[in-house]
Amino acid sequence: MPSIATTSPTAPSTVNKPRSYRRLRRFLGLLLLCISIPSLAAPVLVLDSSQNNTNLADYTDVLMDPDARYRIDAIQQPELNTQFRPSGIADFQLSGTTGRLWFRFTLRNTSNETQQQLLQVQPSDAKYIEVYRQGEIIAPFPTSKLIRSETLFAIPVAANSQSTFYLRIESPIARRITLELHSYASFLGQVSKREFINAAFYGILVLLLLFNLVSALLHKDRLFIYQALNCGLIIVCQLLAWGYIGEAQGLMPPWQGASLITALLAICILELLYAQSFPVFPVNRAQRWPAIIRTAILVNTLAIAIGLISDGRSATILVHTLIPANVLLLFIMSLHCYLVSYSRLIFYYLTTRAAVILLYSVALLSYFLNLSDIPLINTAMIALATGAAISQTCLLFTRHHLRQRKQAQDDQHIAVLGEVNRAKTDILARITHDIRTPLSAMIGVTELLHDTRLTASQEDYISTLQRSSHELLQLLDEASQAVRFSESDVELSNQLINLPEIIDESLAGFRNIAAEQAIELICDIDSEVREQLIGDPSRIRQLLSHVMNSAFEHFESGYILLKVYPSETKAGLTYFDLSHRGKAFSTQEKQALSRSISNDSSITNARFAIAAQLISLMRGQVNVRTSPNGAHILSFSLLLGVPKIPEQSSTAGTELLQGKRLLVVDSNQTFCKVVSKQCSTWGMQVLTANSDNAAVAIVRNQLLLNAPIEILLIDQALPGGGLKLAQRICDDSQAENQQPISLMLAHANINFDRDELQSAGIRRVLSKPLSSVALRSALLAECHFDASINHRSPDQYSTDALNLSSLKCLIAEDNPTNAQVLTRMLSSLGIDVHHVGNGQQALNSFIRGRFDFVIMDIEMPIMDGAEATRQIRLFESEEGRERTPIFGLTANTLDEQRDSYLRAGMDLHLVKPIRLWELAEAIKRWTGYQHTKAAVSTPQTPAPQ
Repeated sequence: MPSIATTSPTAPSTVNKPRSYRRLRRFLGLLLLCISIPSLAAPVLVLDSSQNNTNLADYTDVLMDPDARYRIDAIQQPELNTQFRPSGIADFQLSGTTGRLWFRFTLRNTSNETQQQLLQVQPSDAKYIEVYRQGEIIAPFPTSKLIRSETLFAIPVAANSQSTFYLRIESPIARRITLELHSYASFLGQVSKREFINAAFYGILVLLLLFNLVSALLHKDRLFIYQALNCGLIIVCQLLAWGYIGEAQGLMPPWQGASLITALLAICILELLYAQSFPVFPVNRAQRWPAIIRTAILVNTLAIAIGLISDGRSATILVHTLIPANVLLLFIMSLHCYLVSYSRLIFYYLTTRAAVILLYSVALLSYFLNLSDIPLINTAMIALATGAAISQTCLLFTRHHLRQRKQAQDDQHIAVLGEVNRAKTDILARITHDIRTPLSAMIGVTELLHDTRLTASQEDYISTLQRSSHELLQLLDEASQAVRFSESDVELSNQLINLPEIIDESLAGFRNIAAEQAIELICDIDSEVREQLIGDPSRIRQLLSHVMNSAFEHFESGYILLKVYPSETKAGLTYFDLSHRGKAFSTQEKQALSRSISNDSSITNARFAIAAQLISLMRGQVNVRTSPNGAHILSFSLLLGVPKIPEQSSTAGTELLQGKRLLVVDSNQTFCKVVSKQCSTWGMQVLTANSDNAAVAIVRNQLLLNAPIEILLIDQALPGGGLKLAQRICDDSQAENQQPISLMLAHANINFDRDELQSAGIRRVLSKPLSSVALRSALLAECHFDASINHRSPDQYSTDALNLSSLKCLIAEDNPTNAQVLTRMLSSLGIDVHHVGNGQQALNSFIRGRFDFVIMDIEMPIMDGAEATRQIRLFESEEGRERTPIFGLTANTLDEQRDSYLRAGMDLHLVKPIRLWELAEAIKRWTGYQHTKAAVSTPQTPAPQ
């Protein structure tokens, strides 16, 4: 019997189960992938009649083409068409390395009419923009009739249809783009609105520009020029940004080309110049702000140059860095200034700077974070720049208005102070005049007493009285000068002057002081110094008076030298070097030379302060220094005008001096060099000697060489005696029958016996200090130049012309005491005196009689001295009389008054109090009269050996 094997049920195979699951998963994945591809595409934009403008950022797909390999036919193939993805915000931010981008958007028209749309691509300067539909390129919409450049494409969509468009774009630089779809009506409305807003900004900026230009012309303030240029550059930036000039670039970086970069950096430079000139830093505590501003201006200028020669990337980095840095710098500077000064104007400027920083920061954030549209950001930037320009113009106008009001108040205050100062000056002048009048009598009486027989104690008393009187006189002079020059209405007159003559006249005023102190006063005027210049003679005399007084105060030994020479580069610029040996200039004196006396009450030396202010008025500079040889030098310059008329030469007749051999004998080598240089310019052969023995040796050697000395100039103060040397040479020359022309040089207070002068062969006595004019006049006179003889200089006289007969003098003086003193002084000189009490009497007496000279007081009743002098000169002219010397005598010391007296016809201005020998010297200079009594002169001070 067969067996049956039992079997159990079989379980499912574990090998077949995973294989079936994998097939199922593949199928489901392919199904999901097919479903997800259309779901990830951007939505279709449905058009309707109510739609005006739409941003396509949410309706576009994007495809990256970094190598720029694909064309439109390849893009439309399924392989690439399925690679498009919905665009994001970052896809609209192009960079130079992005390459080519393809955008795809689909429009559906559900209406029964064709929809006409405009696609606008911004910015319009983006390169390589093409739009395709169904593989065909769409031509750009013509924009020639628009005011500014635009990138537009006409997009038609047929009724009840759907169209897909492709846009290809490339950009070589970083650029943020926007794609907007407009209806024709909405686009025209948007353009009209935009142009209206721009026109409003342009109008405001043009008005600001014109206002600032007119203000600059009216008020002569360069800040208005800066602001006008600023407004002009803002207009240029707006034209470049909106595309009115070239392609529209916008006001946010980056930009193509250097035009907009240059304009923006130029605005930064003008803002810095505005801040520097306003200024927006504390003037009294400026610290380093001016240097920082200059550095910032230089950096911005260099950035402009770099932007012009470099690529756009480097220029963009510079602009990104410099514009915020400039804005921040101006804010910090104005904040510091406000915290120091608490100025209301600075507060307004600070508020403007803070608003600029805030709004500029908001605009940058909105741009880089895509928080707002580019046109809106550009409009905000233009509004910010225009608002800043309005604010700064208002600040500038307010500043000028405040300055005008302050100037008006200052002018009113100055006018009041001027009246007070003039009244004070008049009172001071009257007081000093009234003090000088009795002081003149006191000093005159002491002069007369000094020439009488006195005991030793009486002579000591007289000397003390004289010294005290002179100190009081000096105090009066300094007080008068200081108060007078502190007035605010100091003005310079411009007239044709002879500078060497003014210098000689000024130094002649120190002849008596130099004689009393036995000081050698030397003047060295370079031959290249123009004689005819334009300037204020009174101020120049006043300046020379102050600096010469300071030199005499500091002098201790040696000599005082004044060198005058012209600038080699600038016409009319003349330099003065006044040197002395003695006390150095103190710190207070140096400070006085560097500022005005009215600016610092701590300055004690008014003379130096007045001199410094005079030099400043005449556009010069001053400094003090010490030379290596120990001389202290006060150097200053004056910028004088140069007349247009050709300069007339004053060296007529000097051809008579050419080839003449002159021997200068003086122990002072500097004086010898100065005279030698002056005479050499006239063609003379000059020899010098510093002692009597050397002089005799030169004279004898020249005789042996058959080239004898023709003219001798001998200093009276030689160690061996100048007169003795002249006598010695005269004796030798008579033996050789070669008598030279001998001239003696002496201080004004030294009197000589006429017989002794003639015995020594002295033809003329020249007074120290010796000017080149006086020396030339004397030399020409001795060489028989008639013009010089007829117009002899008062600084020298001839011994042949000495008048030994008594002179007759007319004195017009209303003060009996002064008249008595003058009469006794003149009588002691052997001069007959006729005294009258006023100008009318003086005129009547002059008409009835003849006088050798007249001493005319200025302030007299009935007719003053100036008017009497004018009447006398008129009488002389009508009657053909020879001109009579008239000496004005007054207690007024002002240079303006002196000039008015000289213009009235006076020959000399004598200031009370006058000393006996000073009066004698003036008479000798103008009349040639010399009294032979030794008692006339004051005791002589020994000359320096």
